[in-house]
Amino acid sequence: MEKTALTYLCPDCMAYLRFDGKEEKWVCDYCDGKFSMEELEQRGLQKEESDYEVKSRAEAEGNSADVSFDYQENISQTESDLSRMRGYICPSCGGEIVTDDVTAATFCVFCGNPTILPKQLEGEYRPAAIVPFETDKEDAKKAFLNLCKGKKLLPKGYTSEQRLEKITGVYVPFWLFDCKADFTYHATGENVSTWADPRFIYTKTDLYHIHREGRMEFENIPLDASEKMQDDLMDALEPFHLEKKKDFDMSYLSGFLAEKYTYEPKDLYDRMTGRITPGVEHKAGEGGRGYQRVYGVKCHTKFSSDKQTYMLLPVWMLISKYQGKDYLFAMNGQTGKIVGELPVSSGQTAKWFGIIFAVTFLIAMVIAMFVVGGVF
Repeated sequence: MEKTALTYLCPDCMAYLRFDGKEEKWVCDYCDGKFSMEELEQRGLQKEESDYEVKSRAEAEGNSADVSFDYQENISQTESDLSRMRGYICPSCGGEIVTDDVTAATFCVFCGNPTILPKQLEGEYRPAAIVPFETDKEDAKKAFLNLCKGKKLLPKGYTSEQRLEKITGVYVPFWLFDCKADFTYHATGENVSTWADPRFIYTKTDLYHIHREGRMEFENIPLDASEKMQDDLMDALEPFHLEKKKDFDMSYLSGFLAEKYTYEPKDLYDRMTGRITPGVEHKAGEGGRGYQRVYGVKCHTKFSSDKQTYMLLPVWMLISKYQGKDYLFAMNGQTGKIVGELPVSSGQTAKWFGIIFAVTFLIAMVIAMFVVGGVF
């Protein structure tokens, strides 16, 4: 089954264009041309189309280059995964690339040609908006090196240039929920006062029934909609400045990876309510601040969401394997906020333990000699 792959071309030299978030322009790496969208439209935005087709498992495992970028390395290659492989021919060099059935934008591992698969983003899968990258790969490299800086127990060569080059810009699919939370709050408030006269000490306990009802309204609660992404990691990258979002245009994907959603809003509903429940209960409980003690708290909340917006958000990612475990680095492609976990080398640990032990032992020996010498 053939479909169309799309590449945006430089109006000067006809090489491929990629979107540069820092420049906020489309850049040609061959003639150094830089173009705004207005300039491209004035000169006639040119595209090159080529066909790609669904490959069988045998074909996909054959003479193809597997686009196994590091952020995807933790996905096990099960029978189901292999059946979802897709292959296409790079329109620039003729190399064959293998992706999966949720990939919407990728690039050739042979020549770097960025390619968009527009059929993946049509109909219900077309995002309403996109937040473009405002940082580039060099920013992500620097952030990764800063995260690793001073970490003496990292495996040898962990910050090699080869690893840095595997940092990949990914447009991650998100659903943004608008939600109403109607809460009913009941609790018992207690105030205790004491006083005394010459004969007695008095204690008075006042009990109050606290009852509050109200509605809280939330807008744009972001939840990643990709089964490949770690939810806690994506949550940690917030906030994204959504006021800078753009109407979706496929040309923003040029030079990056992108995926369509694999989770629908109904699949994320419980996770969404779980995220905002603590905030609702905290706000509802503010009525108990005037009491010395509050107990018997019961808060019932009814949630409703009538609007969910599908959007692509920018993330720089690198997943590395060390001793069978995945270690992930990610950076918010808009704000530069980073999260990550780094491996610890057992060899380096043993080395530094030996050094610390030797230094400590030497200091102890010197102190002991000094003390003994002082006594005698």
